[in-house]
Amino acid sequence: MLLGLHCSIRQGFLEALNYAESLKADVIQILPYRRNESPAEEDYAGFVRKLPQSSVKKVYVHSRFVPNLALIDEKKRLSSAARLAYELGLAARLNAEAFVLHLGAYSEGDSVSSGLALAARSVRLAYQEAERTVSLCIENVPGGGRRLGGKLEELASFAEILQKENQRITLSFCLDTAHAWAAGYPISDAEGMSRFLERASRILGKGNIRLFHLNDTHADLESHRESHGLWGRGVLGFEGLRFLLAAENFRGCSGILESPKPGEAERLNFKELQKIALFAKV
Repeated sequence: MLLGLHCSIRQGFLEALNYAESLKADVIQILPYRRNESPAEEDYAGFVRKLPQSSVKKVYVHSRFVPNLALIDEKKRLSSAARLAYELGLAARLNAEAFVLHLGAYSEGDSVSSGLALAARSVRLAYQEAERTVSLCIENVPGGGRRLGGKLEELASFAEILQKENQRITLSFCLDTAHAWAAGYPISDAEGMSRFLERASRILGKGNIRLFHLNDTHADLESHRESHGLWGRGVLGFEGLRFLLAAENFRGCSGILESPKPGEAERLNFKELQKIALFAKV
């Protein structure tokens, strides 16, 4: 598995790339722009110029906004689709491998199936409006309430609806270990991780799973709580992680560590992941 981490762009895209390179990361995940700042063309151009000379082989761009793609309220839904179109264009300027997106929540009084259909309609609209686009990578979430994408079946249903209407959108999936656990999938040991990967491959299609977010968590199983932690400091432990990193079917995938905050603890944790992955290849 190609390993990398989510890097802050507070100091700019180049500084994020330099940080990833200092850790010999294979891949990087970044946001498409800094908060409350208009993107400067040179920021993107400089990043793209340096990328071929770096150790980083793939770039993933994660959506910055919390989407309202599945809401009944048309004004909010169209505004969210427009924002998605904008961010897709920025991801293309960063030569992204894929744009990582959560589906958001459906409206109170609505249903899962209706919410998925509205989300698919919004995504199709965003791809029609975007100046440039990249492939789409839909991420699982902790679930609970009206949030879409906690169950693997919901991700598969969304893909079916989306591609029935527009087969030109290239779609893949990102599986977050912390989110999977919070959604009720017991992946902390080898047996549980094996069952989860088997089920995900069957429901989503083995070749459609391209990215993993490798996060430990402090959340309880099936708590539907959002919580990311460094490995060994949460409740997941290393057994399930080792199984995932050794899984032959996912050797070509990318794995991203999303630390709560950058720093020395994150650097050491990422190096630990690299060692586990190295031994998994033997």
